[in-house]
Amino acid sequence: MNQPSSANPGAGPATPATPPATPAPAAPAPAVQPPAAQAPAGAPPAADAGKAALRSAPAPAATGRVEMLSSEFAMGWGAVSPAKHHASVYAMLDGEVIGFSAANISRADLDRARREGTLDAYAFVIVFTSPVPAGQVQSIKVFAAGHAAELARTKTCGLDRSPPLRVFLMGSPRSGTSELGRTLSKSLALAWMGEGHAAPLFQSAATALSGDEASPNGLVRFMAQQNLRQVAVEAARRAYFYMHGSASFLDKTPGIPMILSAPFLNECFPGSRFIFLRRNPVGNVLSRMVKFGGNFESHCRDWAGAMNEWLKIRTRLPHYVEIEQEEMLANPGKIAGTVADYLGLPDQAQAIADSLKEGSMERTGAGVGKTERSQTGWTPEQLKKFDEICGPAMQVFGYR
Repeated sequence: MNQPSSANPGAGPATPATPPATPAPAAPAPAVQPPAAQAPAGAPPAADAGKAALRSAPAPAATGRVEMLSSEFAMGWGAVSPAKHHASVYAMLDGEVIGFSAANISRADLDRARREGTLDAYAFVIVFTSPVPAGQVQSIKVFAAGHAAELARTKTCGLDRSPPLRVFLMGSPRSGTSELGRTLSKSLALAWMGEGHAAPLFQSAATALSGDEASPNGLVRFMAQQNLRQVAVEAARRAYFYMHGSASFLDKTPGIPMILSAPFLNECFPGSRFIFLRRNPVGNVLSRMVKFGGNFESHCRDWAGAMNEWLKIRTRLPHYVEIEQEEMLANPGKIAGTVADYLGLPDQAQAIADSLKEGSMERTGAGVGKTERSQTGWTPEQLKKFDEICGPAMQVFGYR
């Protein structure tokens, strides 16, 4: 099994999004905001001019607009038809349809425009059937069904970074996932939404829809034969792209369900990067007790469960990297180099290191620097239970 301290991904350094050359629209176009994802730290605030444009634009003047083009999706809004039907939209490249969808997503600015009577429209995201080469993204055209003219691009229409970079951070809670998430979002300009907890939901749906061709139940066989699992895969891709406003993003979610979802995420987003953070269980359990309270034995079981599930899951991933929380605190430069190399962005190592050094990772208090049982103040009964529950996983990962 591949368990590198730094991997050798094929993707080169990602470049920041740049606005495409935009044809002038035939009518006043409402410039609307992208979905409410958490912007990368340090990114400039989104322009607010769309609000006034939405209020002033006459409803019949436009069938829709394109707001973002990516190698994997197109995003924008489409007007409701006079018959009150949601617009059907599709994307084309070189005369071929590469994806279709419906403009049926509720969004705050469009909802407000409907209430004010200035525009009756909903958002859309079209996920392409296969990635479009970076050099051809500008040539993508988006249409609303029943209209010959392509949808115009807003003046602020964005061009997504290429190649995309998707990073999934996981591990037992209180193992440094939050600090590394903030660091990578800031240093690499990756959109993220904090702890998403969405992947396990999509993974559960995929499992339920997978079916079984050997089942005596005809419907269950049909589900397998028709590959209905793909419905959940496509739904996950659509949700992640839309909510982050980009095909590049970071998802930091600690806990066992996220660990179990890693193979599904690799299925949805080939080429993703998986970073597992781990921490000595002595410090981890101490930190959990202070942060969350609750039952000592439950925290021990959760740490051991996360580590044991990761041992199984990592064999199903094409690559990954493991990071020690203690080393991230003591030697941020080394960890930054490991992470940057794994992500295929070695030139970003210094920026990652600087952010880690300035970050807010817990540096004092319960658990920090404590790796010996004698430092815990636990009762003999607690120490016995700790060794019983955590001992086997500790041996595998080299903890004493």
